[in-house]
Amino acid sequence: MEQTILLDAYTAFMESSKETSSLVDTNTDELPILFRNFKYPISAYPILVTKAQNQKLEEISTLIPELLQRAPKLYFQNDVKKIADFYFDGDEMIAQFAIMCQEREVPVSCRLDLSLTTDGFKVLEVNMGSAIGGIGLQNFAPIIRKTHAVLSNETPGKQFKFIQSQDLYIKFIAQQMLAYTQTKSPEINLFLVADAESEKANNELITSFFDTLLKKELKRKGKRGNVYMNTIASLKMRADGLYFKEKQVHGVLILDFSLRDISPDLFRGFIMNNVYFPDHLGVMYVRDKRNLALMRRLANEGKYTEKENKLILECIPWTEIVTNATVTFQGKTHNIITLLKTQKDQFVVKIIDGLQGKDVFVGKFMTNADWETAIDEAVKSGKYIAQEFSDSLNLIAPTKEGDWVPQKLVWGSFGFGDIYGGSWVRMSPVKTTSGVINSATGAVEALVFEYDATLS
Repeated sequence: MEQTILLDAYTAFMESSKETSSLVDTNTDELPILFRNFKYPISAYPILVTKAQNQKLEEISTLIPELLQRAPKLYFQNDVKKIADFYFDGDEMIAQFAIMCQEREVPVSCRLDLSLTTDGFKVLEVNMGSAIGGIGLQNFAPIIRKTHAVLSNETPGKQFKFIQSQDLYIKFIAQQMLAYTQTKSPEINLFLVADAESEKANNELITSFFDTLLKKELKRKGKRGNVYMNTIASLKMRADGLYFKEKQVHGVLILDFSLRDISPDLFRGFIMNNVYFPDHLGVMYVRDKRNLALMRRLANEGKYTEKENKLILECIPWTEIVTNATVTFQGKTHNIITLLKTQKDQFVVKIIDGLQGKDVFVGKFMTNADWETAIDEAVKSGKYIAQEFSDSLNLIAPTKEGDWVPQKLVWGSFGFGDIYGGSWVRMSPVKTTSGVINSATGAVEALVFEYDATLS
C-alpha cells in the first residue's frame, strides 16, 4: 500500500475514529463564530509528519525568508536605478522608498508554499506580509482531536504535537509592535485595514476576534489595547504618532490585499518608528517571485554562507525569469523559450505576484498548443518566471466523499521572523488535479501534526 497521510498510525486512527465523515463539521457551536460555515472544506484527518520533517520545515520557514529579504540588496547592491528598472518599471522614487523601508530590516510574517517531493521539500513561492491565509486553522484542531480517540486520549503535545499558528502569530505581532515602536505606553492598539466595499458585519466579526486574541496576549505583557478596523484613509499622522480618531495606533495589518498604495501618513509613521507595518514598500518587491531566481544565482556564486547556499540550491527548484535569454538547465545551455516549449512536462510558468493559483501554468497538464500560447504570453508580459516542476509525492488521503485515494499536496508553512509557526496543507486527488492545488480551486485543507512513532 502506498503511504498515507497518517504514516504508520493509519490503523490506530481507523480503529479509534468516532465517525466516518472525512470532513470537519464547520456548522458547530464549538467553533468561533468567524470560522463557522468556513468557505473551504477541512479534513477531519490530520497530516502527520515525522520529527525530522518538522525540523526541515522549521529550517526552511525561518531561514529562506531571511535570505530572500537580503537577495535584492546582494544582487543589485542597492543600486536605485537597477532596482527601479527591475521591480518598479523605472520609477526611481518608489525604488528609493522601497530600499529605505527594506533597510530597516523589520521582521515580517511569511507563508511558504512547498511541495514534498522525492528529494524533500521544495519552495514554490514565498508570501510575505500580513495577508497570509491559513493561520486561523488552529481553531479546527480541538474538533479533530475529539473525532479520533487516538488524538483525544493522549496528552496533547506528546505523541501528536500541533503548533498553534494563530497564537504564535498574535504573540509575534504584539512583540513587533512593542519592539519597533519602543513605546512606553500601557495601551497598544492594532489597526486592520478594511476595503471600502467590504461587508460591515464581517469586519465587525474579524475585529472582535482579533481584539480578543490581542487583549489576551497584551495582558501577559502587562499591557492593554484594542483592535480597530477601517479604511487606510482614516489613519492620520500627528506629531507623536499615527492615529485612528483619538487612538494612537502601534501596528497596521492588511488581511485581504485591500491596500494598493501606502498612504503618506502611514509611510511617515513607519519610517519614524511610530508604527509596525509588515506590508511596507520593501516587502512589496521582496515577495516578487523573480527573487527566487536571484537567490539561486547568488547561491551558485557563493554569495551567502556555505550552509545557506546549500539550503537555497537544495530546496528552491531551478527557477529563471521568462525572457528571450540563454539559461543553463541540468548542465546544458538552452534558449529558455525553446527549452520550455520542447520540454513542457518539466516546467511550471507563473506570474511574479499572483494570488490563489491564478496565472499558473503547469506544462504537464496542458496541450502543446495551450502551453506554447502561455509561454508566448509570458515572454510578451515580462512578468513571469519558469520553475522546474516539483512533483508532489502521492499520499493516500480521504476525499470529500470519504474515499481514500492518492492525492497531491501543497504545504503552507509559516515563518514569523525567526519563529516557526507551523504548517497546513491543501490536497487534491491525483486523478482530478490540474497541477494547481489551491483552496479556491477545490482543494481540501488539512492540519499538520508532528507524530512521534516511538511513543506509540
